Amino acid sequence: MKRIVFVGAGNISQAVIEGLIEGGHSRKNLLYIDRNKSNSAKLDKLKIKKYSINNVRSSDIFILAVKPKDALSAYAEICSLLKKPKIITLVAGIKSKKYLSQFANVELMRVMPNTSSRFKKGITALFNISASKVTQREIALLFKKVGMVLDIHKESHLDDFTGLVGSGPAYFFYLLQVYEKRIIKICDGDLKKKNLMISNLLEGVSKSIGSGETTDALIKAVASKKGTTEAGIKSFKSSGLSKSFDKGIAAAIKRSKEISGEF
Repeated sequence: MKRIVFVGAGNISQAVIEGLIEGGHSRKNLLYIDRNKSNSAKLDKLKIKKYSINNVRSSDIFILAVKPKDALSAYAEICSLLKKPKIITLVAGIKSKKYLSQFANVELMRVMPNTSSRFKKGITALFNISASKVTQREIALLFKKVGMVLDIHKESHLDDFTGLVGSGPAYFFYLLQVYEKRIIKICDGDLKKKNLMISNLLEGVSKSIGSGETTDALIKAVASKKGTTEAGIKSFKSSGLSKSFDKGIAAAIKRSKEISGEF
């Protein structure tokens, strides 16, 4: 089995690695490069070893997961190790032409997973730039171990995916902060009960969506005439909650596009 080398071992790498381990991927074929002591400590606990550039293999697949400001230099370092490296970049915003203008003899893909990959509930977008069909298939199978995979056929759509899905979990966590402040009161401050209640609520919502019903139908199934749910929904509508939420997603997509112009 080919070795997967994570260049940058921050939150998204950790989420994918944990999901892969949960999905049965061999730890010995997962390696990382990162100077951050905190990240290293977390991966040490997972028994993931550091990658040694003295033991480079042509079959190694590099997952580039650094900050945008460090992406091009990290890319150049990888390209200096092999004649035609396999590089999968998870970095938001930076377009393929920026990478290829430095080194073009590369099997390159842009991939965007989200942190739900940790629980094998991830959603990962794949855009193939110059990778072989074999490599593309290998990467698709790899990320299917941590959730579902979506093939993207236009690179510009990655910005939409990044702002909508890549950042998606954080939007729901943000909204839940309002919800949990009230729910903890009925739990008398018991954090375990609060977390269990919210977890069960969200799992129920997930099951309902999986039933195939439209969201309008699901709302109507809960909201009765002149009832509590209807009152809440009316208030959300009058305060423009849906428009504000959509505006926030649009801002994230815009930021993803801006990043490409900064590097």
